[in-house]
Amino acid sequence: MTENSYRKILLADLTLVLVAFIWGAGIPLSAVLARGISPIWGTAIRMLAAAFFLIILFPKTILTSTLQDWKYSLIQTLILTGVFLSMTYGLTYSTASKQSFIGGLNVIMVPLFVWGLYKIRPSGWLFAGAAITTAGLLIMGFTPGMEFNFGDFLSFIMAIFYAVQVLGAEYCSRRVETARLVALHIIMLSVILTVLALIFEPVPDPRGFSMKIWAAILCVSLLNTVLCFILQFRAQKVTSATHVAVIFSLEGVFGYMLAVLSGQDPFYLRGAIGGIFVICGMLITELEGIITAKRAEKLKAESESSELSK
Repeated sequence: MTENSYRKILLADLTLVLVAFIWGAGIPLSAVLARGISPIWGTAIRMLAAAFFLIILFPKTILTSTLQDWKYSLIQTLILTGVFLSMTYGLTYSTASKQSFIGGLNVIMVPLFVWGLYKIRPSGWLFAGAAITTAGLLIMGFTPGMEFNFGDFLSFIMAIFYAVQVLGAEYCSRRVETARLVALHIIMLSVILTVLALIFEPVPDPRGFSMKIWAAILCVSLLNTVLCFILQFRAQKVTSATHVAVIFSLEGVFGYMLAVLSGQDPFYLRGAIGGIFVICGMLITELEGIITAKRAEKLKAESESSELSK
């Protein structure tokens, strides 16, 4: 890795921090939807709105997509169906802050999945960063005597799907152009979720939605869905899935902070301590990139010096 390539990765990482912040902010908003709309319909309406905006923004991109583009996009569609169903039902039985912590446990799953699937052992730095981050999430999310309910179990299932989504995003984003991938998989996801909603839930009456619900739908469809997936897929063209998972653990920290500020959850010291651990874990992974870049520059300089001496 050269200094120039590390700068590209650093820019991608900062982009992913922004994505984590927006997604963290979206957890309380998703909780608002879960309380006002039945679970599947809440997510389906969000995706229908996102698909509508994407069709307006990228009509030519969608129409010129090949069968191969649709196939790769379908991978993300199926994974995200699992993510959103487990997330939405999990919020129905749990709290926004607990789900943000449990969902963040995917950070330790991703390097293990990478190791198992590709037989590539992540570096000690990445494992250390993931381990410290996981410890921080556990400090934030659990206390002695705390009950692990059905909503928390669904949130754990969401963490598994989330880890697979990060791996799938890395695979698909390097094979399909970003806007095309986002548009195609969101369109398919909106169709699947709408069909599931029609089968399993009564059709809601939009006239009964409060302004708070409509505002939440607009925010999570435009920002948390359209914008964030575009940013994520672009960033994952240049950075690794394990690195992405560590950065995305900040979503739990941001989600907790905003849940406290919005009055959905109380402040407690463990949350602050755990958040510090998470941030330290992310900084360790960034330090690895700096050290790797410096080593590459040193080897390059030594190689050039050796050539000149000849």
